[in-house]
Amino acid sequence: MLPDKTADNRKKTRSPNHCNARHDLNFSHLGKADSGGVLKADLHIHTQRFSGCSIIEPEEALRRAAELGLGMIALTEHGIRWPDDELYRLIKKSDVKDLVVIPGQEAACYSLRGEFQGEFLVFGYPESLGSNKTAPQLIEMVHSRNGVVVAAHPFKKKKRGEGYYGCGNDIYDLDVDGLEIIHPSYEKKSMLLARQVMEKKNIAGLGCSDAHVLSDIGRCWSELDNSIHDEKSLCQTIRACRVEAMGWNDSC
Repeated sequence: MLPDKTADNRKKTRSPNHCNARHDLNFSHLGKADSGGVLKADLHIHTQRFSGCSIIEPEEALRRAAELGLGMIALTEHGIRWPDDELYRLIKKSDVKDLVVIPGQEAACYSLRGEFQGEFLVFGYPESLGSNKTAPQLIEMVHSRNGVVVAAHPFKKKKRGEGYYGCGNDIYDLDVDGLEIIHPSYEKKSMLLARQVMEKKNIAGLGCSDAHVLSDIGRCWSELDNSIHDEKSLCQTIRACRVEAMGWNDSC
């Protein structure tokens, strides 16, 4: 795991042992790497280019991430992976330096009977996956290409009724490589349930913003080894559980 960092006078939500309130969202804590070689990454960001629910301009996403001092972001559009050539043009046009941009995606899964099975972040799969597969099918496809699957907000409570807008406790039956254990929508109970899954299944726990508006980028983040520079090394790091989830969470 990543080395422990010296605590400062700011109250952070840390994984897996700390959960403190933070109400003034000041992003001066972010930086590309500390003396221990830590890379700060927001691996769940949507833009209006391929996600109709987002109002973030892609170029502004990259510039905002660089402004905050993030060293890596992942563009995780709904069911769509950014084409490599278009992503290259985006990076060049944004003129952002020292920022690794990963083309991930977020796929919604449904059972053969049409029942919602949750949403999943995918890294390392070279094509768009859409949102028409069962969770086991998706995981098998991604693993066949040496990619990784991370359960997105599995314990995000539904606004109406019971249950979660995620895979919930069904995650125990899924061969995922990780899950979001810190997410802006989580309440204390959701964070506790997510951490229990991480510990019992011995999988990676991530912190992600799930940003759909520019100001949310970097609200939650993951700390990774500073040697990560592409999709392949990111996948290796997630599989090895060398991730520490961090973030501001007003629910703590």
